[in-house]
Amino acid sequence: MRIITLLTDFGVESTYPAQMKGVILERCPTAVLVDMSHGVPRHDVRTAAFMLASAAPVFPAGAIHVAVVDPQVGSQRRVLAAEAGGHLYLAPDNGLLTLVAQGQFLFGAGAAPARVISVENRTFFRIDVSSTFHGRDIFAPVAAALASGTPIDALGRTVESIERFDLPLPDRSGNVIRGAVLYVDPFGNLVTNVSGRALAAAEPCAIQVRIAGAVVRGLSRAYSDVPAGVLLAYIGSAGLLEVAVNRHSAAVRLGAGIGMPLSVDLP
Repeated sequence: MRIITLLTDFGVESTYPAQMKGVILERCPTAVLVDMSHGVPRHDVRTAAFMLASAAPVFPAGAIHVAVVDPQVGSQRRVLAAEAGGHLYLAPDNGLLTLVAQGQFLFGAGAAPARVISVENRTFFRIDVSSTFHGRDIFAPVAAALASGTPIDALGRTVESIERFDLPLPDRSGNVIRGAVLYVDPFGNLVTNVSGRALAAAEPCAIQVRIAGAVVRGLSRAYSDVPAGVLLAYIGSAGLLEVAVNRHSAAVRLGAGIGMPLSVDLP
């Protein structure tokens, strides 16, 4: 049995995820299918890239992760298969593999860079390929082939470069780290590119986070450390600094989104 995860912007109200599952199960009945999420904001490749990179590592080695957020479906953009950190990935070549393929999870030390294949062998596709639903007609049957034991090299040729989006890196000057928001989760929590490791040597109570005109003094351990409606900063489950409002949305409160700059003052 092989685990296949699905990450799309198709929405839970559509039948598109179920159609992908039907194709996979027809070709590989023993596959274990896991919905990573079908609630990616429409066409939001950057958010999908973060969700993929943050969720995939918790799965067992050998899992196959299918990510279909594909605004250019039907165009000349490539379909990619990648092998990284003991996992396999299928995604359009539109930047979705930016975090996965860089050889590290976000900004920590990690594995070697991914090996990437351009999926070109049409024998693994469905016979009739719709120009608007490659998730069902290309990604799903290719995932089933991989789960059935097809080696990744059978899918096509190795590629040396892929589409990537600019990834903001945190910058430290003296006792100030400048970073940016990478991801806004469904609760409105702001996940930044500042790693918890960068703050580990400082006393949590002495750290100050400045964002959108607000100042958060000290790092909290959990949301319940502050009253409802109060801003807090903490190291989240991805090992990154996050800013939130207990029981409310920091994105709404601060008018913040992906790319919003912030600074962290260390003692």
